[in-house]
Amino acid sequence: MHGRRTGAQGFTLVELLAVLAVVALAGSAVLLTQPGDGQQLVREGERFAARLQHAQEEAILGTRAIEVVAAAEGYRFNRQHFADWEPLRERPFGDIAWEQGTTPRLSRELPQVRFDFDPTGIAEPAELVLQRGDASVRVAVDAAGQVRLDALRD
Repeated sequence: MHGRRTGAQGFTLVELLAVLAVVALAGSAVLLTQPGDGQQLVREGERFAARLQHAQEEAILGTRAIEVVAAAEGYRFNRQHFADWEPLRERPFGDIAWEQGTTPRLSRELPQVRFDFDPTGIAEPAELVLQRGDASVRVAVDAAGQVRLDALRD
């Protein structure tokens, strides 16, 4: 009876290492599918830039000025109605909140940034920097109404 183990049941070291390797691979696969702060921020910046371009198109097609007002909580669209501004609520417009974790870089003096497009598509130059973790992007509109998105290096 010298080759038999009695009552000793369990896993060998090799089996435990194999299980740990499988768990580590599964964990890294999950982490790789989760977008990082930089990727999420770029996607949100791209969405904001696309909505700015859509606002410019709406100003041209509707022959009325459109403004996009970006603040700490999100951004909204307004259409000029005579001397006043009225909220633009039709799809795809309306109030849009920033994704959780994204913050615009604003100052106390300027708690919001306005992007104005006149009926010809010309714009008042403006820019907004969005931050998420260590990542930041700048969305800028020039006088011709061209919208640009740039990743910033801190």
